[in-house]
Amino acid sequence: MAFNINKNRFNTTKEELSKLGSQFNSETLPLLNKFYHTSFWILLNKRAAKKIVKDTFLLAIEYCDKTKNDADWNSWIHRILLRNISDFFSSVESDINTQFDFIDLMQTDLNEVDKFSGEVNLKKDFKEKELISILEKIPFVLRAPIILKEIHSLSYNSIADLVDVPNGVIATRIYRARKLIFLFTRKNFNYEDQKKSSADRHPNKIIFELRKCALSVDEELSEKEKNEFNLLVNDSAKFQIELLLQQKVKNLFKNLTSENTIPGNLQTFIEKRARKRFGSS
Repeated sequence: MAFNINKNRFNTTKEELSKLGSQFNSETLPLLNKFYHTSFWILLNKRAAKKIVKDTFLLAIEYCDKTKNDADWNSWIHRILLRNISDFFSSVESDINTQFDFIDLMQTDLNEVDKFSGEVNLKKDFKEKELISILEKIPFVLRAPIILKEIHSLSYNSIADLVDVPNGVIATRIYRARKLIFLFTRKNFNYEDQKKSSADRHPNKIIFELRKCALSVDEELSEKEKNEFNLLVNDSAKFQIELLLQQKVKNLFKNLTSENTIPGNLQTFIEKRARKRFGSS
């Protein structure tokens, strides 16, 4: 990713650079491990995650002067990370124009959700090997928001701000990501066939209600919205099942441990580059 920034225009003094370095060490460097963990679960590749995080921190350090005028360290480096990840997928993403409303229309029943929940509880390794295998099939446009929510613990509003879309779009994507994860556990589910069959279909507005299932389990509804949604759920078996499905899939992301620790040589490299840039000892 390239930034068209003239570093000299900021005329940063040594004192200002030292202050930026102090902020970097206290506010940004502690995010290093979390960024690596998040990147791994979006990219599902150790080497790619390491490269993305390395590039992200080096860009933040190199162009840190921009934070004086445009953003604080936290939002600045989060945007760089997401842009780097988006650029990584831009050349391989095949679902950018896919109409995902077929996910909303896929019928489920309580027995299927209960069976799914039981299998997850019985298989201790599901949260690692099988979840990774399924996530590899989830398109980036859906995978990134759910990982930013479940692994990086961002609010819908924060994710929407980073992705530059409305909150409702994030709710839709997270709802669909969770349901698609569930659908991929079905032996008779064929993703490509479902995509093709929905290509010429008009979008269905049911998503505006269904995405509230995701908002509910993530506690993103206001008190008024929560009360209205509870009435809908109480009157609809379909929404009871959809809500349960969202909760069960959300549980898969609890206590994930894979690739939790950033390689020590990467942290050493970034710390060394920071000392050189900011003039700190």
